Amino acid sequence: MSDSAYARKSATVEPAYVNLYSVQKGAGWPEQAFVTLWMFIIYLPLDQFSPLRYLCILGFLAIMVHDYKRLMPLLLKCWPLYILAILGLISMGWSPYPSQAMRQGVLLFLSAFVIVVIAGRLTTRQTLRAVMFAGMLTTIIVAPNWATFQYGGEYYGSKNYFALHMLFCMLLSLIAALDDKEAAPIRLLALPFIPVCFLFIVLAESATALVFAVLGGAGLVAIKLFWSPASKVQGLPFLVILLGLIAALIGAIVVLNLPQNSFVEWFLDLVGKDPTLTGRTALWEGARLAAQERPWLGVGLEGFWQYDTGAAQTLNINDFKPVGTKLTFHSAYWEVRVHLGYIGLALFVTYLTWTSLRMLLLWLRDGSLLNSALLVLLAVNLTMSFTESSLWQTFTTPVFMQGLAGIAAFRLYDPKLEGRARIVSRS
Repeated sequence: MSDSAYARKSATVEPAYVNLYSVQKGAGWPEQAFVTLWMFIIYLPLDQFSPLRYLCILGFLAIMVHDYKRLMPLLLKCWPLYILAILGLISMGWSPYPSQAMRQGVLLFLSAFVIVVIAGRLTTRQTLRAVMFAGMLTTIIVAPNWATFQYGGEYYGSKNYFALHMLFCMLLSLIAALDDKEAAPIRLLALPFIPVCFLFIVLAESATALVFAVLGGAGLVAIKLFWSPASKVQGLPFLVILLGLIAALIGAIVVLNLPQNSFVEWFLDLVGKDPTLTGRTALWEGARLAAQERPWLGVGLEGFWQYDTGAAQTLNINDFKPVGTKLTFHSAYWEVRVHLGYIGLALFVTYLTWTSLRMLLLWLRDGSLLNSALLVLLAVNLTMSFTESSLWQTFTTPVFMQGLAGIAAFRLYDPKLEGRARIVSRS
């Protein structure tokens, strides 16, 4: 073989094919700072923030117009987030206060709209980081009022609502500290807020938030140390969940079959609650009576807690509140049932089921620390929805976290396969 023929043979091209992926890194720092500002003004509920809140909504509308090709399909996919808002807008036709009902319906829709825009533009890590920064700023601002934490501090209406926000900040700070992929300065910044927020929860004397702080914190540490490595072993996560369900069922059977079962009383004593749940049962009875009047469609948005509604003012008097006070039923489900009836309740349960099941399925596929954190926050939301009305409100941190959990399951910022490319190698 001649030298030239050998050279041609040596240079023979051996074709091969590889997958090409595109990776998006989410929003830039200016947009992340804007979202942090938004989260702060809904994290700290001040009336003075109302003008700024509407200006921020205009900013989100501008982002939608700028990136409508990507955000509009996502908005359509997230239809369970605003089906209740649509029914609420329709309820202005039977609400005794149609103008207020229309305003509240628009706010319900805008609340869901903002969640979609943020979740569509920022990665899950960026979004949770923005909420954490908002919680940190709030923690610093409320710190001088530590003596009033058991009354909700100077800015929150109740100690439970205040403690819930401290709980979110604590858990998110713990997540950032445990996250190997987070920047080192942010992880160091998050560390002191873990014990500080826990102390604020203790000072608020909110037993429910304290239980979640202990169990949720321990759960996240356990997930970091044990679950994340185990989730990489095929079949092991399903086996662990199955064994956990079996153990829970066995425990429930044993407890229910105990003679003179006083488990409920023991649990209430453990968390510092009386049998009336601090007067909530009386509110729920009032809600039941009000819901019976219009069971299917309810009284309409803004149709109950009004100064000239006799049933509402009776509840105010019984709860030692001034006449005209706009209370809540301390249950998201009773709020929906009274205002939008059984139909609204069905839509509300659909929304909760859509967000919760999607998050659970995502966690089963990818038990990462961030997905585990969202699952823990979702558990906090769902548990407190029975005794608090925060999921019924607009522009609140719990509502934002609930919607984010459902959208995170789309995995918008995972590497996407764009096709296959032919490469060559030369011997």
